[in-house]
Amino acid sequence: MRGRASSLFLTGTALFTMASAAAAQEATPPADAQSGQASAQDIVVTGTRIVRDGYTAPTPVTVASTEELVKATPSNIPDALNKLPQFQNSSSPSRSSMNFANTAAHGNVLNLRGVGPLRTLILFDGQRVAPTTYLGTVDVNVIPNLLIQRVDVVTGGASAAYGSDAVSGVVNFVLDKKFTGLTGVAQGSTSQRGDNQGYRFGIAGGFDFGGDRGHLLLSAETFKNNGMLRSDRKLGRGAYSYVGSTVGCTNPNAAADPTACSPGGSLNPYMIASGVTLSAASEYGKITSGPFTNYRFDANGALVPFSNGTATGSPGYFVGGDGYAISPDTQAVAPLHTYQAFGRASWDFTPDVTGYVQGSFSRSDLSYTSLANSLVPPTAATLYSGNPYLPAELQAAFTPTSQSITLARYGANSPRPHTTERTDYWMVNAGFEGTLADKWKWNVAFNHGDSNFSVAQEGVWDWQHFYAATDAVRNGSGQIVCRASLSADPTIAARYANCQPFNLLATGDAYASQPGYDYVVGTSRYRARIWQNAMSASIQGALFDLPAGPVDVALGAEYRRQSLRLTSNANPADLDTTAERSAYFAGLRGVPSSVYHYWLTNVGEASGDLSVKEVFGELAVPLLKDQPFAQELSLNAAGRYTDYSTSGSVETWKLGATWKPIRDLLLRGSVSRDIRAPNLFELFAGDQSAISLLVDPVSGITANVPQVTGGNPDLKPEKADTLTFGAVITPSFLPGLSLSVDYYRIKIKDAIGTLSLTQIVNNCSQSGGTAPECALVTRDTPTSFPSQIRVAPANIAFLETSGIDFDASYRTELAGGNLGLRLYASYLDTYQTQQSSTAPVLEYAGISTISSTPEGRPRWRGTLSVNYEVGRVGVFLNQQLIGKVKLGIPGGLENGLGQTIGAVGYTDMTLSYRLPVANGHVEFFGTVNNLSDKDPPLIPGTIPGVNIATNFALYDTVGRAFTGGIRFKF
Repeated sequence: MRGRASSLFLTGTALFTMASAAAAQEATPPADAQSGQASAQDIVVTGTRIVRDGYTAPTPVTVASTEELVKATPSNIPDALNKLPQFQNSSSPSRSSMNFANTAAHGNVLNLRGVGPLRTLILFDGQRVAPTTYLGTVDVNVIPNLLIQRVDVVTGGASAAYGSDAVSGVVNFVLDKKFTGLTGVAQGSTSQRGDNQGYRFGIAGGFDFGGDRGHLLLSAETFKNNGMLRSDRKLGRGAYSYVGSTVGCTNPNAAADPTACSPGGSLNPYMIASGVTLSAASEYGKITSGPFTNYRFDANGALVPFSNGTATGSPGYFVGGDGYAISPDTQAVAPLHTYQAFGRASWDFTPDVTGYVQGSFSRSDLSYTSLANSLVPPTAATLYSGNPYLPAELQAAFTPTSQSITLARYGANSPRPHTTERTDYWMVNAGFEGTLADKWKWNVAFNHGDSNFSVAQEGVWDWQHFYAATDAVRNGSGQIVCRASLSADPTIAARYANCQPFNLLATGDAYASQPGYDYVVGTSRYRARIWQNAMSASIQGALFDLPAGPVDVALGAEYRRQSLRLTSNANPADLDTTAERSAYFAGLRGVPSSVYHYWLTNVGEASGDLSVKEVFGELAVPLLKDQPFAQELSLNAAGRYTDYSTSGSVETWKLGATWKPIRDLLLRGSVSRDIRAPNLFELFAGDQSAISLLVDPVSGITANVPQVTGGNPDLKPEKADTLTFGAVITPSFLPGLSLSVDYYRIKIKDAIGTLSLTQIVNNCSQSGGTAPECALVTRDTPTSFPSQIRVAPANIAFLETSGIDFDASYRTELAGGNLGLRLYASYLDTYQTQQSSTAPVLEYAGISTISSTPEGRPRWRGTLSVNYEVGRVGVFLNQQLIGKVKLGIPGGLENGLGQTIGAVGYTDMTLSYRLPVANGHVEFFGTVNNLSDKDPPLIPGTIPGVNIATNFALYDTVGRAFTGGIRFKF
């Protein structure tokens, strides 16, 4: 099938590119009389503030019609956009890791060019969409789908036109403001394996009122998908991992090559293993210190020797044995339920003045099962002599100098924490627009966005309760109670009066059914409110006429204010001093220094505001028209001055030109300075806690390490220099054919970045303890495993990426029907990053990165669609190609990697039948995604069982899936 997919793609490419090799096009959306779409003379092209008849912007714009997007992917518009090659490593419910609940990155977050979602500006009908998450990103599930006419993707810098964040470009969801009639959809879906079941229902209408002076738009829709577990697919059940292949590796030249024996080092190349377990803990508890060290408890509660299994070249990683494996019964695709409502009313007060008000509400609910509660060092539990749950043989083994044991237990078969995320989002726009003297267009607008994002993770260890309940003793009456409840301090005794003792050694159903279990688990909650108020005013029109046409200008001013309030019941800052920890855990013993309120999910609070004042201008100058070798020659310039209350002032600009030497060829180019200002969370975030698995080169230990991140109020805006140039070909000898090709290059300096936990530790180790990163690593002794690592954002990074975009379309009549072909393709020439001035420059182009959050950047990506309609029948085929990638860990140890994963193709097919009804139609349709049921390639990470063993950022993990339903329009 791979050969057929590639052949189909190459055939389409050859058809479109002919002698030029292919293209990327600023297309004009097809007219649709029934939808009330504006004529070509009224089209506002995203990427410029100036609109005039026939104007073609120098910055490339890809226009994707909603009709074609939903045919390829009927679930929703964001899912369809992520199949376009311009988007890379976007996150969505099927493209994210659901292991943790301490980050707001699980919605549909678009990532243009793969340079990060914070560098992609999202617009709704030309208005900036306020952030929906406290991270500053926009979950585009909040955009109402049914009344979206098209999506414009500006694939070049546009900060001069739209302000901050438009570094990689702009995604503008364009509203069909003139729609009149009634439209709707009802559909159901499922995968071939019976999971990922879902539905979508929606209805929208457009109505004139007030003698055609007013127009009203209304829509309501809902979408649901039940998701799937990792265990529902073979690649999620095998506990695959890359491990070192040299068992007992010895390094004869450690001074010259200290990492030679590390996994992936020169003497210990990586290999793939299945059934990998981690020896740090076991299912029912491994004793790691005290009597019976390296014994474990079995399913019957008996003490038996712990067997590591078959050793690998990765410390702590074994095949088989009694170690623990991360449970596969966690989410590979998170269940998602969205609700959307939208309304818009406009009124023509005079022939020259129109007012409007519009508002939308959306609710997005995500729910998922995440990693099981664990007691893995350094957060193992200490059980003391006298604990009535200890077996007699263990109690008898205590000595005057050994009065406790440390127990490491990973409860893969115990109840797992369940997380619910909800985003409630309001967006209100109001304004006036009109014309002056039939030459000038003006508008004033107010925009308000308000997001309430809440997370609740239930069933997670409450450490204060946990360490109180596991320290059980008998009282004077022989009853088993919590030791802290017997404290001589009345305050402590009262605090734990309701404590229920917890038998950590229980097995089977008895483990979770004991009263103590309900006492030791709780709910970690956090809530963020992000709101934005924005006001803008602009005017554009012709200053004067030149022989080649009018000189157009656009001028405007904007004011924007944002606010973030993040609250949490598990703020790490509440326990960041010795005094605070002593008060919180008073009366308890055996509490590790690394724990906070809850296991894993401890989100710090944040509070901050910023305001932005901006003025901008844009000028379009036609130099030549209808001259030999100059059918058109024009220049475009834009500038913006921005003043941030947090980081000062900054200027952005753009220069562009278009030249049409002959009627069939247009050449275009632009250079620009673009910015991304630090957002509120980057500036004002409180400490956030998490854990990550670390292979420590100092102690030689592989274990989870506590990680703390926070904000940096001294951050400055990132600066990007963007270059684009290309050509658009519309051959007159073949009407209906459009070809284009555009080169782009983006260089970002002073980029906001954070060194990874591994980079921090390795940089410190390789410097011999002298690097600045060493201040971020806390060790109890110089050679012990870290007890904490701190990371924070800074303006330290550099990023450069370049490539070529291709776009081609062709429409014609064929055998009594209408044939439409569309090709999107992209070639990635380079993607280089440098995390700091002392770090190496890393190349990611053509690489599938091996990590717990995999990313992939194939050099070639493309989508070819074929749409044929004859009579009432329609056939739509969509062929997606993901080019070959090489497996690697840029900047890390990667000996044994370097394998090439060949190109992968996915075919989607839609069959439809359109039945005329009254003044409209009803369309019955059926879609099959991943028609050939292609399995994703096996690409494990370096931690077994954390994710389904493939690069979910690149490849489909669901398999063949079906959607059927009806659409109507009257």
